[in-house]
Amino acid sequence: MTAQPLDRPKSLTAMAFDRLLHSIVHGEIAYGTMLSEKAVAETFGTSKTPIREAFFQLQSLGLVEIQPQRGCFVPYPTLDKVRELCELRIELESYALTLSMERGQARLLEALSATFAEMEEMRDGYRHETYHKLDQDFHKAFFVASGNTLLAEVYGTIDPRIQALRANFSSPNEQLFDVSRNEHAAIVQAVADRNIESATATIRSHISRVRDIYSDGIEKRKPLDPALSHL
Repeated sequence: MTAQPLDRPKSLTAMAFDRLLHSIVHGEIAYGTMLSEKAVAETFGTSKTPIREAFFQLQSLGLVEIQPQRGCFVPYPTLDKVRELCELRIELESYALTLSMERGQARLLEALSATFAEMEEMRDGYRHETYHKLDQDFHKAFFVASGNTLLAEVYGTIDPRIQALRANFSSPNEQLFDVSRNEHAAIVQAVADRNIESATATIRSHISRVRDIYSDGIEKRKPLDPALSHL
């Protein structure tokens, strides 16, 4: 029998980090929330040490700010931060989309078509969190098919911030749903047509549009109602 390594159980810090990360990127812990080490530790049934370490990891992802003597704060992103994030997204996603169409067009088309079909099925029964997950999968497909693991890793470092913005500033709206639907459909068609110029132009326009929606929400200092960004 070939020996198989045993999976090591996650540390308390890793478990606390995973739970807090999930809550932040899904909007369960909203922008503007102050997190107390003591309160979170009591909720999770741990000491404060793994919570403190988890806070530091979340800070490294740009999701929280640790404020001495106060706690851990989930800040509203500034307009400049949103602009910077979206500028980086445009370049990363455009490049990944280009590479994937050059290196793995068939694989990319299969993944995008399958995800878009699931998104279409939700038109008559919109489910907020499920649609966001499909939206995330759609964009990640560019990197999976790009043939560049480092590019995917770089995108992974900003993906939690993208998800948190989506969760805090998105809610159902039929008009914007249709805009988003048409943009995703145009990307799928451009990939099918092997039209890199059209695909990258659409992704640039798509991200620029949601940048404006997020910026509007931040200026109001509250989640938009209604708005559906669909990144």
